[in-house]
Amino acid sequence: MLDMIDLKTKLSKEEYNERIGDEENRLGFLQRAIRDARIPVIILFEGFRASWRSQLINKVIHALDPRGFRVYSASKTTEKQKESPFFLQFWKELPPAGQISIHHRAWYFLRNEHAVGDPDEAAEWYHVSFDEINNFERELVQGGYVVIKIFTHISKKQQRENLAKGMEALGSRWEKLAPAGIEGVDYDAYRDVYEKMLAATNTDVAPWHIVPMEDKRTGIERVFQVLITALEEALKDRQRPMDPEKGPVKDLSIPNILSRYNPDQPMDEEEYEKKLKKYQKRLGELQYELAKRKISTIIAFEGQDAGGKGGAIKRLSESFDPLGYRVNPVSAPNEWEKQFHYLWRFWTKVPRPGEIAIFDRTWYGRVLVERIEGFAKISEWRRAYEEINDMERQWVKQGIIVQKFWMQISNEEQLKRFQDRENDPNKTWKITQEDWRNRSKWDQYVEAENEMLYRTDTREAPWTVVEANNKLFARLKVLETMIRRMESALK
Repeated sequence: MLDMIDLKTKLSKEEYNERIGDEENRLGFLQRAIRDARIPVIILFEGFRASWRSQLINKVIHALDPRGFRVYSASKTTEKQKESPFFLQFWKELPPAGQISIHHRAWYFLRNEHAVGDPDEAAEWYHVSFDEINNFERELVQGGYVVIKIFTHISKKQQRENLAKGMEALGSRWEKLAPAGIEGVDYDAYRDVYEKMLAATNTDVAPWHIVPMEDKRTGIERVFQVLITALEEALKDRQRPMDPEKGPVKDLSIPNILSRYNPDQPMDEEEYEKKLKKYQKRLGELQYELAKRKISTIIAFEGQDAGGKGGAIKRLSESFDPLGYRVNPVSAPNEWEKQFHYLWRFWTKVPRPGEIAIFDRTWYGRVLVERIEGFAKISEWRRAYEEINDMERQWVKQGIIVQKFWMQISNEEQLKRFQDRENDPNKTWKITQEDWRNRSKWDQYVEAENEMLYRTDTREAPWTVVEANNKLFARLKVLETMIRRMESALK
């Protein structure tokens, strides 16, 4: 792809001055338009060293309202961040609706620098595949983000000249910015890596725009053209009427997984008390061992209303040192959370190394309540299965334990618990009209639950169905399952 770019193109000072003023005004206008349209934008700059990316970004942000953008750089990635999943820092850097994130190098930089600098080093963290990058960008675009990728291209000769000018201008400060010096920049090695990167990640949803930077004026003006065109297209797309979604919602090939489990399981109270004490003691020991080895844990609870999630979480969390875990109750997204991709609020709660995150309801709301209540379009919840699998796969790749529990009760048991809650003054806060309304859609929810289990029960992040009519049995099964998972992780 790089061979197709004409690096000899030059723009005279007169032509540049004639065009750039209007283009700066146009870009400023479009920034205000995407703010009003609540379109989040990600602008990513990659390219050869010494290809004037910083000057390019400065020129772009000069045309923008500083209240509407933030600039990030993956070159500032810390060793602490490398203890978390690769894409976590980029999820945290997503812009809210109507805002712009500008990246002076991003996910590509981390992968490429490692590939060139030390490709044989056993650092699994850097080994993100181009397929994983494409999936990440596709999820963002399908979630409403505009992703604009710009690659700055120069020749080997121009790079050496630019590096020499930089060294002369910065003096001793140059050593901090480029400790390897001019000779330490292997143009040919980077070109080979960039060619593979561009070919593998030039997708329909997030194409590359290769900008010639041999002549700085030409490059700057080309970048403005790219940004203006991309933002204009984004605004047009939002104004186009959406075609109504068609097709059956029910997939007849999905097996009735939940019918295989009998929610009525016996448990003697004396046996329960004895095992509860034993299991909680063991879980406390395991928390300590996992913390020492910086192995994090994510425990997700889903289930029918009144399924016993709260009771199970209480007995589980009682096992742990409170400084090492956090319970995250999940309800409908608030106004701030709605400004981001629906998975953003879960990525931002990934536990620190060695800590435990417990979720009382989860990201699976996308394929349960949002599906049934129509809060998500058919296309949105259908693609969510793979998006969720991909997210959990990335967590596990980092060494995080991911365990998911489905608390299964019968229709009759739910009715009994609802009535008990209404009749107990200390429990009336647990029951709402929405709970009764959801109960009227029991069959629809069971259908969605079966499909969720079928499509997202993976080897890396398995589901455990907990027979929960008997609360004592359910709690012990949760604790016993976590002991097995944690002991397995330590082995």
